[in-house]
Amino acid sequence: MAESDIEYLRKAGIDNGRIARRYRKTLERIHDFINVKRIGQNVIVDGKMLKTAVYDYFVDIARVKEFHAIEKINVEKIYSYMAYWLWRRKPLQVKTDFPGSEFINELLVAAYIISNILAENEIDGNKCAGNAAFNKFQSLLLYHLKYRAITQQSLELMIEAFFCGCDFQKKNSGPYCICLPGQR
Repeated sequence: MAESDIEYLRKAGIDNGRIARRYRKTLERIHDFINVKRIGQNVIVDGKMLKTAVYDYFVDIARVKEFHAIEKINVEKIYSYMAYWLWRRKPLQVKTDFPGSEFINELLVAAYIISNILAENEIDGNKCAGNAAFNKFQSLLLYHLKYRAITQQSLELMIEAFFCGCDFQKKNSGPYCICLPGQR
């Protein structure tokens, strides 16, 4: 991490304790992912790349706050910016190949996003397993992480769209009807 970024974060009021907490929480989530996938003997977490991802996340967030003159950011930004930097820095390193190992970081990021957006909406992930629309969403997210150009903003839009769909579903029990302004 460049000294100028560390100084920038200090001036932005982001202390080492906050950075360390984000690092620990993200590392814990990565280890949960590794355990669920049962790939602990096949991968290692590159601590330096994870540390860089966490610093990059905080620098981005500090710049967004400064540019928009805001104190707090929404959860969509929190999840999308952290996911983006995990995707960019690829903290999982493969020791021994296994089926799917070539896209293990993309799978990690998809799991990170999915688990956070489900938790945010208090949705049990086990109940989504048989849902065709949700499975399609997961597949499309993973496909995009593998093969498409990704930005923090594109991930934020995807997360916001998911939240919008959940809110719409909660508030409307009838058939879906999306009208343009002035139409009914």
